[in-house]
Amino acid sequence: MTNTLTLTFDVLIVVRFLLPEEGGLKHDIVSALPDGQPIPFGCPLFVDGQGFDCRVMGEKTRFKLGEQYTLRIKFLSPDLALPHLAEGKKVELWGGRVIARGVVLSVAPRSSEPCI
Repeated sequence: MTNTLTLTFDVLIVVRFLLPEEGGLKHDIVSALPDGQPIPFGCPLFVDGQGFDCRVMGEKTRFKLGEQYTLRIKFLSPDLALPHLAEGKKVELWGGRVIARGVVLSVAPRSSEPCI
């Protein structure tokens, strides 16, 4: 018998990654191993001035600056983050500075499933 854990997302957000002249990063974000296999992209997500560590779920391996993406987010501490989030709430992704701005599209039903 094999035990597998399927992670579900906590929130669905839409964000636009800032260009360098807007204070964003200088290069696209690449979230893959040298062989091209995707690895989770993680960063704090800020809402109401508070940051919560999260992972971007999915197969996307490159995020281009200036472009908009719909992202599935899994929080490392969902019990702390989720009370601050609701549909339409403004959010920011952080990478030493604000690297993307957007809004929450939806909050998934709560689960007791841990993120590992």
